[in-house]
Amino acid sequence: MLFLSGSAFAAFDSLDGHKKYIYPIVRVSAGMDAGSGTIIYSKPSEGSDKYSTYVLTNHHVIDFAIVIKEEWDSNLGKNRKVERRGLVYVEIFKYRNISVPVGTMKVESDIILYNQAEDMALLKLRFEEKLDYVAKLPPIEGLDDYHVLDESIAVGCSLSFPPLPTTGIITRLNFQFNSLPYHMSSSQIIYGNSGGAMFLTNGMLIGIPSLVAIIGWGTPVTHMGLFIPISRVEKWLNEQHLDFIFDPSQNEKECFEQREKSIKEKEKRGDGLYVP
Repeated sequence: MLFLSGSAFAAFDSLDGHKKYIYPIVRVSAGMDAGSGTIIYSKPSEGSDKYSTYVLTNHHVIDFAIVIKEEWDSNLGKNRKVERRGLVYVEIFKYRNISVPVGTMKVESDIILYNQAEDMALLKLRFEEKLDYVAKLPPIEGLDDYHVLDESIAVGCSLSFPPLPTTGIITRLNFQFNSLPYHMSSSQIIYGNSGGAMFLTNGMLIGIPSLVAIIGWGTPVTHMGLFIPISRVEKWLNEQHLDFIFDPSQNEKECFEQREKSIKEKEKRGDGLYVP
C-alpha cells in the first residue's frame, strides 16, 4: 500500500491539485505511436478572440507523422529533400466528480516544431477556444532551482490510460545519455508516460519524462525514470525564436515572423528542408 506524506500529499489533497498536475496532461497519438503531452500555453492570438494552444511532447511519440524523402522538383530540375508532416491527435480528458475520467475531446493538431536528437516536439491544436488548465512553467531565472531529494510528481498516460500520477523524489541530476543531460526521478514512469510531465510539489513543470532504465531481458526499472530538464526545452524554444511560450513579454506573431525569416535564410543557403 502506498502512503503519501509531506508536500506530495498536500499537492493532491484538493481540486487545485488536479488542476495543476492532472488536467493539463493529454494523450497524444500519431499513427502507431501513442504517448502523452502537456498543455503549456493557451492564450488569445493578437487582435483576435481565438486562442492558440500548444502542447509539449517527445519527438518519439509523434515521429510516425513525419516523413522526409527525396522528390523530383520540376522547377529546379533535380531531386530535393521534402518534409511532410501528418496530423497528430491530442485527447483532452473530461472528468466527473473531480477525478473520474468520462471521455475525451479529440483534437487535430499540427507539428509546429521538433528535434529528433533532443527528443522534443511542439504541437499546436486546431481547436481555437481557451483551455483552462495549463501547466505552470518556472521563471526563466529559476529553471533548475531544485535538488536531489526534492519531492516530484510524474503524470502521464501510462500504457495509454488516462493521466496517472506517481510520486517520488529527484534522485539524480545531469545524467548524460547520448551526450545530452537528463535528470532522474523515482516517481515511477512506464511506456506511455513519454511526453508527459514531471512536476515539483510547488506545481512547477520541471521536465518531460522520456526514458526508463531497462535491465538485460527488457524489463523496465520504473523507479529509474529519466526526464528532459525544462531548461533544455527553454533553450530549444529560444533557439527556434519561440520565446513567447516561456516569456510573457514576447509576442506570438512576432516570434513566428522571426522564425519564418530564419527558415527562409536557411533555404537560401541550401541547408533547409522544403516543406510544402
